[in-house]
Amino acid sequence: MHTPTIYDKDFIDSDYVLVNKDKLHHLENVLRVSLGSKVHVSNGEGVIGYGVKDKGNIIKIDKKEKFEQENKLSIFLSITNSINRIRFAVEKLTELGIYSITIGPTLRSGKKKISLDKASRWMEASIEQSGGAFIPKLNIVDSIDYSIFTSCLDINGLEPFSPKDITNLAIGPEGGWDNSELKQFNRSYVMNFATLRSETAAIVAATLLLSV
Repeated sequence: MHTPTIYDKDFIDSDYVLVNKDKLHHLENVLRVSLGSKVHVSNGEGVIGYGVKDKGNIIKIDKKEKFEQENKLSIFLSITNSINRIRFAVEKLTELGIYSITIGPTLRSGKKKISLDKASRWMEASIEQSGGAFIPKLNIVDSIDYSIFTSCLDINGLEPFSPKDITNLAIGPEGGWDNSELKQFNRSYVMNFATLRSETAAIVAATLLLSV
C-alpha cells in the first residue's frame, strides 16, 4: 500500500512535524489519510521520517533514516517556449533523483522566464509524489557554464550516446545547439533511435545514466 510523503525542508531529528493547511487538506481530502495512517516526511537532504498522522496537523515520527546520495548527475535544460514542458522535465528529473538541475537559455532556445520559486515548488511536489530522499540542487542561470557542462546531447552530436562516465550533460534545444556552442563542449552525443523533444531527451538520458 502506498504511503504518502510530505516534504519539509526543516525536518531533521524532531519527533513530530506540523503540516501546513494546504498539505493537510491534500492529505485528508485527496489522499484520504486518517488518524493513525502512515505518513513519511522527507527533508530533501537525505533524511526520511517514518510516522503516523496524529490529531490535527501533527505527524508523529516513529523512526528516522539518513540516506547518502549515490549519484552526482547534473543536467542542463535549455529553455523551451512552453512552461509546461519545462515543468514536466523538472518534475520527472526530480522523481528520478538526479543531483542537480540547471535551467538556462541557449542561442536557439525559447525565451520564457523561469522563476526559481516556481521551479522549486515543482520539485517539492515531485518529491512528495516519488517519496524520494533528495531534492536536486536547482540553478537558474543566464548562460551555460562550459567548465561544468563539458558534454552535450544534440541532434547533430558526433558520438552515439553511451551512458558511461558521464556525470554532467547539457540537453540542447530542439533546433540543435549553434555551432559556436557545440565547439565549447568536449564531447557531443546523439540519440540514434529517434529525434526527441528536449524534455524527453533529458528524461531518457538521465534514466540511462542512472542505470549504469
